Amino acid sequence: MKKFLFFIIFTIVSVGFSGEMKAQSTRITGQKTDDGVLVAFPNPTKDVLIVKSKNDNSKIKMITFFSILGSQVAEYAINNNNAELRIDKLRPGKYLMKYTMDDNTQKITQIIKQ
Repeated sequence: MKKFLFFIIFTIVSVGFSGEMKAQSTRITGQKTDDGVLVAFPNPTKDVLIVKSKNDNSKIKMITFFSILGSQVAEYAINNNNAELRIDKLRPGKYLMKYTMDDNTQKITQIIKQ
């Protein structure tokens, strides 16, 4: 059930990525991904991904990485408004990064690992 639910969410997000690339390009400045709540850079990245909450009073609770096939490949408990994530063990490719804020807001964004 959990995998099926993730597959449905993944399909919706994938279709959204293809349909929103032009709109998203206005939110990506240089090598930063900024969705209004969280900034992740550099994107694409090699070994370290820096994540920062746009609101200093809001903390990032958890960050989870999923492969394009939908399997969970990494999870980080943050409990801070910024962090440096070591992702050097991930293979090169595209990943979906789901983050949860301290107010239980959840969003998914795309990260490219080189």
